[in-house]
Amino acid sequence: MNITHDFHIHSHLSLCAHKSATAEAYAKIFKEQGIKKAGFSDHFWDDTYENSHAYLLDNTGQHNPKGFYIPQNYEYLCQLKPELSAVDFGDTEIFFGCETDYDPVNRRPAITPETAEKFDFVLMPNSHTHMVMPIAYYEPYEKHIDYMIQIYEDTLNSDVAKYITSMAHPFEAVCCLYDYNILMRMITDDTLKRLFSKTAEKGIAVEVNVSSMSGKTPEEIANLEVMRLFRIAKDEGCFFTFGSDAHDDQAHKYYSNATLVANLLNLTEKDLHPLVR
Repeated sequence: MNITHDFHIHSHLSLCAHKSATAEAYAKIFKEQGIKKAGFSDHFWDDTYENSHAYLLDNTGQHNPKGFYIPQNYEYLCQLKPELSAVDFGDTEIFFGCETDYDPVNRRPAITPETAEKFDFVLMPNSHTHMVMPIAYYEPYEKHIDYMIQIYEDTLNSDVAKYITSMAHPFEAVCCLYDYNILMRMITDDTLKRLFSKTAEKGIAVEVNVSSMSGKTPEEIANLEVMRLFRIAKDEGCFFTFGSDAHDDQAHKYYSNATLVANLLNLTEKDLHPLVR
């Protein structure tokens, strides 16, 4: 099957994105790539719940500054709406979403049900450990793994679980101080079955993040450790979404790998989250 959606796109509003990540630039890319559904998902931290900034204001013991999230609230992300409205996307249907994160103080996704309802979709990573995990947890590896599992379980058990569309790049620890595949290999099949079984029960999708496959051959992609995770997720009945994780206007050069992975996994339309079909 061909993948004709991309539900993980950052605009220039994400503080880590390039100024080239404009709606106009993406419109051209969508046409070239044949993308029929596109989801913009800038980084987001909800500031409407009690104690929401407690973690962000403490900048100690982290790999990256936590203050990164403070300005990226709902009003800030809404600045993208007039830009999207001003661009002709042709046949591409546009969705306004976000990529939130984990609040370690309150042990929850950093978004409330009331705010989640304002978005078309919500992505939730359990692998932004460079932002939300103490540096001390990088070693031993088991601590890092346990922390990602904690994030995953806290998300599934949260009051916003029903609003989470997809788990973004699951267990692909972002900006890791070492090869995150070391961690993936240590996660047992039984642990993944347990997590993905509950993910399927909640109706949450598992994201295939194509950014980690840039420049790789089909054979290399077929042998990636993350493919084991995807196969288990499929066996447990999970939906899937695909995303480029674009932060600039060059990120779609290898987006054909989305279709490659879909075919390697023998996915059909029914395996995709209803929103992206």
